[in-house]
Parts: sequence; C-alpha cells; structure tokens
Amino acid sequence: MSKPPKAMGIVGILLISMFSTGCLALPVQRELMESWRDPPVLLDKPIQAGWSHSFDTGATLDSVIFQAETELVFDETVAKLEITFRAQLPWSDQIEEIIGNDTNEVRYVEARMWEPGTKSSGGDPFWELRVTKDYPLDRFQWPGPFEEGNWILEVEARGYGITTPVDQASFHDQFDLLATITMPCVRFPQTHDQGECTFLSELEY
Repeated sequence: MSKPPKAMGIVGILLISMFSTGCLALPVQRELMESWRDPPVLLDKPIQAGWSHSFDTGATLDSVIFQAETELVFDETVAKLEITFRAQLPWSDQIEEIIGNDTNEVRYVEARMWEPGTKSSGGDPFWELRVTKDYPLDRFQWPGPFEEGNWILEVEARGYGITTPVDQASFHDQFDLLATITMPCVRFPQTHDQGECTFLSELEY
C-alpha cells in the first residue's frame, strides 16, 4: 500500500532537515512545527465584581448597615456591561402597612454604577436602583463602547436577619448585586491551559 502524499511530504522535509547544515535545518524545522500548531481562538471572557449578602442582626432590635464599593477597569475592548440585581426583604408589604414609610429607612438596598470621575465630581450615576421591597432577579444590559477608565460599583443597604427556634418566624434580608463586563480574549492552545487566555488589549501589535 502506498503512503499518503502528506505523510511522504513530512518524511521528506524531516530527511532534508536532518542532512542539511544547521543554518538551513532550523528554518525548515521551524516552518514544519508552525504548520502543526493549532490556530489561536478568540473568546469572550467575562470579568465580574459584586456581592451576595445576607443580613444577621442577632439579638439587636435595630437593622444593620452594609456598605461596599469596588472597581472594574474598562478599556476600548469592553463589548458589554451587564448588572444583575435581586433583593429579598420578607414581609416588607405587611410591615409597611403597619408602620408606613418608616421601613424605607431601616430596610432598603441602594445600588449604583459610576463612570470614571463622575462620582468625585458630583455627577449622576450611570445606573442606580433603590428598593424597599422584594425585587425579583433582573438583568440590565448595555452594549459598548464605554468610557475608558475605572468604573465604580457601590451598594448601601440596611436590613434585618433573625433566627428563632421556630423556622417560620426566622427571616434574613438579603440581596445579590453583580456587574459583569465582557472582553475579547485570545487563547493560544500551545501556551494556555484549558480556560486560560490573554486579553486582546494586553497583546502587542
């Protein structure tokens, strides 16, 4: 049976490189190895920041506060921004019927996203949301391009968390806030492990 043409070609190149001088052999071998490499793969990689918090007030009768902020670095390659939000404030409707709007000061979640320099200059946030009742899981999405720089995600919230011997009487206010930016990332199969890649903005052209 005759050998396939491709196999014969590879054997021929190897023989030539073996019997050639060093200067000639190296380029031939390098070209051969390059032809065997898998091409790079362009991926969309998410970068996330945020919090998932459940309140616990223990024996105190006062609600407790939670405040936090973090930064996400946007460059010219950011393709999408998504903010996911959910809040659970049990019995908020019933409590407001009894004590009115006072609950808006002791049980709430305020979330904001700021563009670079906007917060320090006293401007308006890019996105904001304040809730005082249960808020189902919601996703807010924006396509690029975006202003480059350090964006700020922040949250201020107050809530209760009470655990009693009777499960039905126990409750914990909680919220989830997550910001995700999507950036192009290049995976080189020869140098990256599975799941690893290099952001396009980090590559030198």
